[in-house]
Amino acid sequence: FENIVTSLNQEPVKGDHYKKPKGYSSIRYEGISFTYRTRDDRPFFIGPLDISFSANEIVSITGCNGSGKSTLLHLITGMFPLDSGCCFLNDDKEIDIRLYRELFSPIFTNFHLFDRLYGMKEVDEVMLNKLLNRFGLEKKVQWTGDKFSTLDLSTGQKKRLALVITIMEDKPIYIFDEWAADQDPHFRKYFYTTLLSEFRAQGKTVIAVTHDDKYFYIADRILKLDYS
Repeated sequence: FENIVTSLNQEPVKGDHYKKPKGYSSIRYEGISFTYRTRDDRPFFIGPLDISFSANEIVSITGCNGSGKSTLLHLITGMFPLDSGCCFLNDDKEIDIRLYRELFSPIFTNFHLFDRLYGMKEVDEVMLNKLLNRFGLEKKVQWTGDKFSTLDLSTGQKKRLALVITIMEDKPIYIFDEWAADQDPHFRKYFYTTLLSEFRAQGKTVIAVTHDDKYFYIADRILKLDYS
């Protein structure tokens, strides 16, 4: 979509701060949609969709290139404004999803990696160092007490460091957009067969965009997006 002109103009979000939910069991979207405006007046749109996610669940999202998988992730996390639809937390409370981004810990394909753990008042350095070792990063990057020693890493290593940060943040909903695409066979298999099941056992909602159909059996549900 090199020629897409995306308009993200929207009304300011009311309130000065994001809201931290007191509890989380599920999140539900009704009739959500979003449209990309293009220069050739042939807009690309997604929706309207009804979709829900629950704690202790792994949901795989698949579909051909350009079918809207990444757009859907940006919609459900409040990064893109809804053209239509609404969102409900724990089945009954209607919310402005833009105010509840603290629910999500996403790793998008175009993610940005910071050298500090912003938003964390106290860092469990023992746990952090164990995670760096677990993901094969201990010889590449160290935690110096207030930041990571380097971000000069390969794409696969950066994604593993982003996953370390995700685990440290410990938010209810983990979102992975083709996380395993840049991993070697060992970490790719480890991600699907070990990590995702661990996250589910911890009560997380895991939403993973993937083309790795050999691992679809790991998911509790598979959502396929297609053109219409």
